[in-house]
Amino acid sequence: MEDWVWAIISPIIAFIIGSIPFSFIVTKLKSDKDLRDVGTKNVGGLNAMGQAGIIFGALAGFLDLMKGFACVLTVILIDFDETPLYSANENWQLSWHSIICILVAVSVILGHNYSIFLKFKGGRGLAAALGILWLVNPLLVAIIVLVNLISILIIKYVNPSTFIALVIIIPISFFISIYPPWLPLFLHTNIMAGLMTTGLVLAMLHKYTTSFFDMFRGKEYKAGDKKVSN
Repeated sequence: MEDWVWAIISPIIAFIIGSIPFSFIVTKLKSDKDLRDVGTKNVGGLNAMGQAGIIFGALAGFLDLMKGFACVLTVILIDFDETPLYSANENWQLSWHSIICILVAVSVILGHNYSIFLKFKGGRGLAAALGILWLVNPLLVAIIVLVNLISILIIKYVNPSTFIALVIIIPISFFISIYPPWLPLFLHTNIMAGLMTTGLVLAMLHKYTTSFFDMFRGKEYKAGDKKVSN
């Protein structure tokens, strides 16, 4: 089958896999609660922790992380064409293989955030995105976590801090040329890492934009608050 056909089929499969709502399933099995109706009403690991306990919430978050990791890893291991379709230099080139990796990565997040099994409701996609970025470049994960923590210390708001970290990581991702030893050489390109990161952020940003503006309205959860806002 031609690679351009896989570039259409693979994202569809990834979207379906991304739609598997592990946090919803784990919480429902443990406490019979619907995450869409309780706590923050977000179908994600943090809300699952609040409703099903730390252990089960962490399990749900781990499963969300792994579905992103596993989907992109599978695409990396498949023998797609690695001949550059675009190449300015060795750090700025794209092949069918890298394009399919980008499309699959973004589709997993979209599936998670707009699950076909939950009437197109879902989580924010952060755990799944971190699983993908950990595979592609752990430095990007470290930067997101560091910026997030620093922002929380300064402004005291959790989700708006994630919003800030996601916006900041986009330009940075285009200029980091250090890659993990397990990543194939054809993916050692700045443009691939940058476009994948940009796609992941854009797929998640809508979920965090409301929280960012709610911070200014006093409606957003603040670190240390006993009550979590909806």
